Amino acid sequence: MATIWRGYLRLSLVSCPVTLAPATSESGRIRLNQLSKATHNRLRMRMVDEETGEEVDRADIVKGYQIDKGQYVLLDDEDLEAIQIESSKTIDLESFIDADEIDRIYFEKPYYMAPDGDVAAETYHVIARAMEEKHKVGLGRVVLSSREHPVAVEPHGGGLLLTTLRAANEVRRPETNGEDEDVNEEAVELASMIIDKRSGRFNPEAFHDRYQDALRALVEAKAKGRKLPPPQVKAPAKVVDLMDALKRSLAESPKLVEHATPAKASKSKKKADPRQRHLLLPVSGHKEPARPARRKSAGKTRKSA
Repeated sequence: MATIWRGYLRLSLVSCPVTLAPATSESGRIRLNQLSKATHNRLRMRMVDEETGEEVDRADIVKGYQIDKGQYVLLDDEDLEAIQIESSKTIDLESFIDADEIDRIYFEKPYYMAPDGDVAAETYHVIARAMEEKHKVGLGRVVLSSREHPVAVEPHGGGLLLTTLRAANEVRRPETNGEDEDVNEEAVELASMIIDKRSGRFNPEAFHDRYQDALRALVEAKAKGRKLPPPQVKAPAKVVDLMDALKRSLAESPKLVEHATPAKASKSKKKADPRQRHLLLPVSGHKEPARPARRKSAGKTRKSA
């Protein structure tokens, strides 16, 4: 993974060198090039002076901020590199909160945080282990891409995961949330029962981009001179009677969405944690041994399974 930031993680007077690397990738996506319709040659963007119309070489391009019409404050690379604040080099864990206190709308982009060198590893893992045992998320700040981001640092996979957060002024308020609307309690109960029938556990391996699959199929078909059949996508039927639609939905056989899998019961002889009891489902096809004499060996088999 490519390192995009190098600096320090600090907890009070304790610090260690760390690196950040993107936790997500878009390399698998199909990217379409822009071509000339007449020649099918690739097109490229050119930087052109809007007054003279002449192309400007990349080496002659500078950045500027407009303070008045046609008037700019010019900033070169040295000026920008001279900007240094504490979070440019140090992620200070200023406070700790429970993870569920952060509204998901504020989460932006995740990065893997790793110790930078063998000497840093011990301090890094001590901080990660302490946060894991306390079930806490650390809040701090870091400078990335010419701006300071609030960040959440949390234990993940034996290490730490840093997620940039949106600032308060970047999150829009909903125009309406419908809290004042009267809701049919019977309809809510039916919808809840449908949700129960379709509940499972998240399976990211089965959650893929179907549009990219369709785009790839289109490219492959056109490359071979074939035409794909027209899509058979239909809009959902208009709901005229909500209660009738809910009842018919409930009567359908349970169907999990593609990114969920049925929850499985533990096969261990150890008693399940009572607090987890609502997560356990019976294993289909499981039968007790028919003869009492074989119960002892059957229990042994379950333990080794």
